[in-house]
Amino acid sequence: MYKKTSPFIKILTYILWVPVILSISFEIITFSDWIYTYNWSRNNISNNTGLSITELNHSSNSIKDYFKNDLEKLEIIITQNNNNYHLFKDREIDHMVDVKSIIQSTLLFEKVGGILLIIFLIMLFYNQKLKTIEENIRKIILKSFFLWGAFLSIIIFGMMVNFNYTFILFHKLLFRNDLWILNPRTDFLLMMFPQRFFLEIAIGILLLFFLINILILILGKIIQAKF
Repeated sequence: MYKKTSPFIKILTYILWVPVILSISFEIITFSDWIYTYNWSRNNISNNTGLSITELNHSSNSIKDYFKNDLEKLEIIITQNNNNYHLFKDREIDHMVDVKSIIQSTLLFEKVGGILLIIFLIMLFYNQKLKTIEENIRKIILKSFFLWGAFLSIIIFGMMVNFNYTFILFHKLLFRNDLWILNPRTDFLLMMFPQRFFLEIAIGILLLFFLINILILILGKIIQAKF
């Protein structure tokens, strides 16, 4: 069935595999509680911001909720000394509107792309013997990696050589304004999430991406051995 399937379906599968697995890895890492807890301690965020761990956790949870809800503006209220105040300034809030748009687009692609990928895989492997699936999954992964290899290599190379430059370039490409240029000394968004946090999130996404692919290949080997 794999050989008889339309070449167009195969090509679409190769195109979708890497970005879909990357987007899955992105959601898992970005919305995991532990990455934020790790950031608070590793980067000494509580001391740098004057916020307690409870307040930091409340803020990160509110941000994660904001990325998935329908609210236009992010509003986080912090109470200290019986006074309520907004954690983020207008510029930070406006920037988060842009960030939310990108994240929701990524999550939408993950869902639509994931559904299409599953459909294409079913079309490719329908009526196929289980022991041949591992070989064909391996072909899909390798060809998708070959297709996206240059893109992945540029990202990894940029992170290794000069993450600061890569980080700035990433923002210039994705955002059509300069709202992302904030003051790390006065703006809580940067004080809470310094550049090293994003470096470690990027590393986590890439590691999980490769781990998922490796686990799929191992699972395929197990299926092949048993059948």
